[in-house]
Amino acid sequence: MVSQAVAVLQAAELARAQRYHRAEDYHRFVLGRTAQRLVLGAYLGLPPASLHFEPGATKKPRLREAPELHYNVSHAGDWVLLAVAEAEIGIDVERLAPQFAFQEVLDYSFSPAEKVFIERSAVPSQAFYQLWTRKEAFVKATGQGINAEFAQVPALDGQHRLTSSSQVPRWEVSTFNVAADYIGALAYPAALPGPRQFYDLGNDVLSNLYAGAQR
Repeated sequence: MVSQAVAVLQAAELARAQRYHRAEDYHRFVLGRTAQRLVLGAYLGLPPASLHFEPGATKKPRLREAPELHYNVSHAGDWVLLAVAEAEIGIDVERLAPQFAFQEVLDYSFSPAEKVFIERSAVPSQAFYQLWTRKEAFVKATGQGINAEFAQVPALDGQHRLTSSSQVPRWEVSTFNVAADYIGALAYPAALPGPRQFYDLGNDVLSNLYAGAQR
């Protein structure tokens, strides 16, 4: 798949890939960006190499060819996640690290109720990542980014109203297991129609998308 990326990625992307010193970082970027182009190209019926990514109003990337289509990308370890929707969308994946001293960030990244939820959970470190990925997905959906108000971004179960430049009145967030030791979260408007569908795209599927794009 890496060899096929040369025909899909643009020169600036290939140059960016070369700046990664570790082989795993290089391959993650190349495969992730290639998959992103292949999936979005297939979704729109456009050659993947012809897509142009540019910053939107909140500096959140969008497609020049289809600004009404929303997408978001997250990666951790060996996983790259891509969310696509016809509404604002945010996705995050984290690798569970039980040894991480999460207690040090609780006071300024979580609300009092969220801190209680984490501290009283059977596995506090896992509860931390559950809520952290939800917050990340929320701010990525709205283009807010992590800032001083991160503790005010809701992460407990239920629908939420999020103060931002977004016109979305209410949000939902879905927590899901990506793989062993990986947890993900998806944030989307509560009014978004249709079921949320998840796909695991291996090399065979991506190769088929690549072959179809060459016809």
